[in-house]
Amino acid sequence: METLKVLGVDCNNCATNVRKALEGVNGIEKLDIRLSEKVAVVTFDPDKVSKQEITERVEDFGYDVEY
Repeated sequence: METLKVLGVDCNNCATNVRKALEGVNGIEKLDIRLSEKVAVVTFDPDKVSKQEITERVEDFGYDVEY
């Protein structure tokens, strides 16, 4: 499990965008967007997807990610 601080996620629409960014990514087992904390908690299989790949997908949707 990895917690990513996703900058700029402050509404349900933003949370939906992050979900769309990560939908269908092979290896992501669980995704929880916590608006109040502005984080995405991602449970993933590191043998199938890397933290870097997850970060890049979110950044492609226009959000910055911090660890």
